[in-house]
Amino acid sequence: MIVDDHTIFRKSLVRLLSIFIKNLHFYEAANGVEAMEVLQHHRIDLALVDIQMPKMNGIDFLRHAKEGYPTTRVIILTQFDEPSLIVHLIKLGADGFLLKECDPEELVLAIRQVMNEGQYYNKLVADTLDYSLSKGTKSLANLNITPREYQLAELLKDGLSSKEIAASLGLTLATVESYRKSLMEKTNSTNLAELLKILYNTGIMGK
Repeated sequence: MIVDDHTIFRKSLVRLLSIFIKNLHFYEAANGVEAMEVLQHHRIDLALVDIQMPKMNGIDFLRHAKEGYPTTRVIILTQFDEPSLIVHLIKLGADGFLLKECDPEELVLAIRQVMNEGQYYNKLVADTLDYSLSKGTKSLANLNITPREYQLAELLKDGLSSKEIAASLGLTLATVESYRKSLMEKTNSTNLAELLKILYNTGIMGK
């Protein structure tokens, strides 16, 4: 299954992979919600998944897919190479991680290796995991952000003050400040600009 919100990219990837690997049957989905619906009705061996998509992004899809359909293997195929993202995805159970700029031959290799051996980690992933082990995961942003924290980040992006956010969400000012503090601590951010930068650089938040 190809999960990406860009139709041309999905169609092109299907045609490309059909050349390199014979006898594949493809399903397509434009976001994580559609992909979960496919999983409910069809047995999917492998999903190639983008990160930044509407309705349900690739991170949330990976989490739900691994919980409900553990035999479906997932390769993340994205433009984002933030180390925090890579480590987070591997922790969530991603079976492979590739950048969209990779060579077609590497993508084919990754697909075959994931299907035959279970995982494919290239040098980028290996180096990132080595770094996280040597420096400790606290040096990287924790992207395990709750839906409420994400909602807060969206409102902060729109320029709302904590008081305005509290009124908008029906929360106390103290609760909003608690969520904001949690976001800053998780992402190792000291101000709003740094927080939004890490969310943009990981594809969690679209610009």
